[in-house]
Amino acid sequence: MKPVKLYPKVAVDLFTEQLKWSLWFFSFVTIAHIIGLVIVAINDARIQEFFVFSSYSVAIFLLVCGIILAYGFMGQFVQQGITRKDLYIGTVISVFALALVVTLIPIAITGIEYLISSFAALPINTNTDTVFDLSSGWLLATFTFFLNVTTYYLIGWLIGLGYYRFGWVIGFGFIAIAIAALSLNSFFWVNNSVVPWIPYNSVGASIILSVSGSLILISLLLLFIRILTRRITIKL
Repeated sequence: MKPVKLYPKVAVDLFTEQLKWSLWFFSFVTIAHIIGLVIVAINDARIQEFFVFSSYSVAIFLLVCGIILAYGFMGQFVQQGITRKDLYIGTVISVFALALVVTLIPIAITGIEYLISSFAALPINTNTDTVFDLSSGWLLATFTFFLNVTTYYLIGWLIGLGYYRFGWVIGFGFIAIAIAALSLNSFFWVNNSVVPWIPYNSVGASIILSVSGSLILISLLLLFIRILTRRITIKL
């Protein structure tokens, strides 16, 4: 008899739980955006559309979700008899599913803003000079947003695993790895770097190189995470 594959259970459970967190998160970000709209309207200024406004905070939110993952869920799933392989596969599926949802929610809210602005003037700046600018194409901006938040989640997961497996001392080394990975991500998309030895000139001018670089980075993160989780000692 073939062993039952339990990774779908992991994927559904993780996705469902973190989706609840996401809905709470977006409720606060939406309120902040509405307050911002009121403030800039009073001061005769403009604010970024929600898609751009939320981009950085969504990435940081997924980074935190990834960090929490190791300590918050691994022991619980292993106690239920789930293998490390099923845990890894299910988690990866949930990561991509959650990244897609947190990409589509800002798109939907921004669409509502555009709809409202068609009959009521909203102080929204639609001419933003960022990689997430919807004026450069909704599909491209959406795909870029998705790759960015996925990368942040995986980096957070890597940090959490580093501390979980090796403790606080060696765990600090994973912070350095995370900074390097975040810098590479910025190098591909944002035209800046937080690490001095990464050149300032970005390949962001070429979307093909940017997407390729981002996909390679995501693949390397997934490989590194798989190596770490293959024989990781679970703390029950």
